[in-house]
Amino acid sequence: MSIPKLSRRQLLKMAGVGAASSLIAACSGAPQSGAGTPAADTTAVTAVGPTVTPIPLPQGETIEGFAPLMSNPSEPIKIVYWWGNDYEPALQFTNDVIARFSKAYPNVTVEPVAGQDCDAFITAAAAGTPPDLFHTWDCAERMGAWARRNVIIPLDDYIAKSKFPLDDYAPGIMDTCRMDGKIWGMVDSAGVFLLWTRSPYLSEIGKSADAVPQDTDEMWQWAKDLTKTSADGSIERLGMRLPNWLWEYFAWIANFGGEIWDVNAGQPTPDHPGVLAALNDLVSQVKRYGADNLLRWSSGLGAGEGAQNPWLAGNAVMQISGDWTGQSIFDFFPDWKYGEQYSATAPPPAPASKRAGESAIAWWSWPWVIPSGTKHPDWSWEVLRYYLSTEYQIAVRAKFKEMPVRKSMINDERLGHPWMKVAREIINGQRRLTTMMPMNPVASEYSNLLGEAIDGVLRLNRTPEEAMAQVKAETIEKLKDLQGCVCNNPG
Repeated sequence: MSIPKLSRRQLLKMAGVGAASSLIAACSGAPQSGAGTPAADTTAVTAVGPTVTPIPLPQGETIEGFAPLMSNPSEPIKIVYWWGNDYEPALQFTNDVIARFSKAYPNVTVEPVAGQDCDAFITAAAAGTPPDLFHTWDCAERMGAWARRNVIIPLDDYIAKSKFPLDDYAPGIMDTCRMDGKIWGMVDSAGVFLLWTRSPYLSEIGKSADAVPQDTDEMWQWAKDLTKTSADGSIERLGMRLPNWLWEYFAWIANFGGEIWDVNAGQPTPDHPGVLAALNDLVSQVKRYGADNLLRWSSGLGAGEGAQNPWLAGNAVMQISGDWTGQSIFDFFPDWKYGEQYSATAPPPAPASKRAGESAIAWWSWPWVIPSGTKHPDWSWEVLRYYLSTEYQIAVRAKFKEMPVRKSMINDERLGHPWMKVAREIINGQRRLTTMMPMNPVASEYSNLLGEAIDGVLRLNRTPEEAMAQVKAETIEKLKDLQGCVCNNPG
């Protein structure tokens, strides 16, 4: 029951499977054209903002939801944009959308460079050759360390001068970008964790294809009734695939009202009663089936990539997983119909008697940041504003079956993929939304400690109480070390 540290692009490729793997290796940190030397004063960088007078586009040229705020430069310039995505179906389409920026500014070229992860970014930043704009893709938890070390710049002045409507974001989404009273990034998109069900199997327990468990206790009972074992007790089919990596754990903890970070105190809270309740709930399920038995079931499925994902292949009836599961359905089973072969809904809340706070639904958000070393911070922001426009957001979200994170866009009729109804219900509903790990300077180290500790808990090597107490102590020590050091490592 080892916990893989899957990246977002691995999840896209592998349909969210918990295959054994490590974080993606660092890409080359070779200098990119258009990059500059680090700014000595990041405050000075943000002091120069765009004008607030929109510049008319040429006759007939329109960009939906984007009004240019700068004058076309007299000489050609290039803005280098790095993103971690190397998912081939996404690249050309997204690059074509990015190129539309030049409709507003013919002398500005945006050069997107794919496959550039956070290690590549830090290598380039340390060398003084960062890109002009960077998409955190699968490592937003490192932003706190970058902010403390002046690797990225705060965006508050740009937001104010361009009058960007921050309240248009869905609740909770921007928590990954706020620290020390400043905003350090802008969220592009986010994954929301859903309960995915293979609908036809529900008839085996007398449930309709669109049936939804009322709470987690009822869900676990369904899972027990749907599980099939052989004569020797070996699992042949699981009614519910247990959460098996960090962000699925976060989704489960949110369900029980757990909080892992106290924003006001700036302290980790892995021993929060809701965290312990969620972990003890999972432990009870491990004990029901047996840790060794679950490991044999998982090992017997092999890597479980693509169409062999246990849930897609019918080896598990239900799972808590991100909305990217829908993309994998379109990739591998395009003939499946929503409500017939599969369905999705918000994870059912824990029973009130087991919660230690308000049951919430977890997001995993992916922000853009502007490196402090760019020569063109104003243009980096202008490109970022374009990426935040309807022109970019709706085109990309509709193409790749993703959920927008802006309230003004959630009801757009072009977002026609089947589970958008669920997304709208979540954003417009009453349950709290949370990104679980707010921006903080030790979020990366803390995340690793949590993942390793929960791994041990679900192997039944230690109790949740013991594991979380140790995580808290170690994370507090890391905070103390950070406060007492002069850090030159860009992290």
